[in-house]
Amino acid sequence: MKERTLHTILDGFQKMELQDLGSILGTEMSSRLRKSQLVDQLHTYLHGQPCRWMSHLMERDVRLLRELVHAGPEKVQYQDFADYPSLLEVTGLVQFDDSDENFHKVWISREMYDIVAPDVDKVLRSCEKSGQFEVERVALGYLNLYGILPTERFIDLVMDWYEKAHGGDFKRLSKMLHQSPLVKMYRYTDEWGDYVCSPCVENVEEIFTQRKALGRKEFKPFTPAEAREAGAGAPYFTIGMKTPEGMRLEQMYRRVGYEGYELVKAQHDTWMEAQYTVEQNDALFQPLLESPMSPELDEDSWLACCQIVSDYADSIPKWFLCGYSAREADVAKADWPAWHTRREEEPLPAGEEYPHWSMPEPTISDGYAGDLNTDFLPLGFAIPHVAADDPCPCGSGLRYCRCHGKFLS
Repeated sequence: MKERTLHTILDGFQKMELQDLGSILGTEMSSRLRKSQLVDQLHTYLHGQPCRWMSHLMERDVRLLRELVHAGPEKVQYQDFADYPSLLEVTGLVQFDDSDENFHKVWISREMYDIVAPDVDKVLRSCEKSGQFEVERVALGYLNLYGILPTERFIDLVMDWYEKAHGGDFKRLSKMLHQSPLVKMYRYTDEWGDYVCSPCVENVEEIFTQRKALGRKEFKPFTPAEAREAGAGAPYFTIGMKTPEGMRLEQMYRRVGYEGYELVKAQHDTWMEAQYTVEQNDALFQPLLESPMSPELDEDSWLACCQIVSDYADSIPKWFLCGYSAREADVAKADWPAWHTRREEEPLPAGEEYPHWSMPEPTISDGYAGDLNTDFLPLGFAIPHVAADDPCPCGSGLRYCRCHGKFLS
């Protein structure tokens, strides 16, 4: 396979993209430099300081590098398609091929292998020992539970957890959050305010619009243990698996033939599709339909399995309900006919309306964000969401999907 050199890959970026990439990877580059100078500077940095820039990656990317290094240079690894892209793949620092609809192929070039191989295991151990990955998992967990959080509330939750778990060394935590690629890539300031969102969220505006239409302002409180569970295992997250509904779902998926990685992927896909089950969503049952034992299920067994899936979907936190479940918000629809049919679609009952509800405002500590403000956190790329084919708001003249949208997909 023909590989592009790292210099050629970097030269394919726009000037602002190079600055953004450098910022994510821990080196600030002057906007006064010409593009060719930025390319040379970033190229030298990637070759000369691999420990530093790898320590600025999210856990998922460091573990991907480790997997590819252990496989060897130019050795293709077959993976499933994740809900959001790896930074390493989006930027071309590792190679991938999506021409096969069944597998996502990824590998590392000889040049990149030589750069990272001596240090990737050391960086992984260091990030684990320092607590950097633990902070990322908790932060990711809260974002996965809520979907979108105002930045001040996000800081408050993470710092409240950190004080209880580690004694409140806020200077150290602030440094971790400031250099976190999660914050740099998924913090936004636009017409909806200043917020951070889960990488799994595909349509920010849809969630804000639904919250506004339903009058949702209160956020359900979660424990740090719930957050850690919801933020571990990127890019395939499993939410609520320690609840009775989650345990029944896992047991059912094991009975229909899932195990290992495929089990985790089925649970993850069910959680993702469950975010949209206030409206009819047959995709919620796709993991069940594609299970190894699905053809052997009789009608009664199929209906029982569907009920387990729908019970789980009604019990987990919903993004547009600010972390409350459909059952808590009294909008559960576990008896919809479409949730119990394998091949036929039935329309919703004519004239059916979703009920309104009111809930008490939960108590969430809010002492730290107000003291620290949000100025210590980077504003990410500060680029609002636009359609993929619209001009990028940064003013580069490129389409969004070819400019900042490549990073923020």
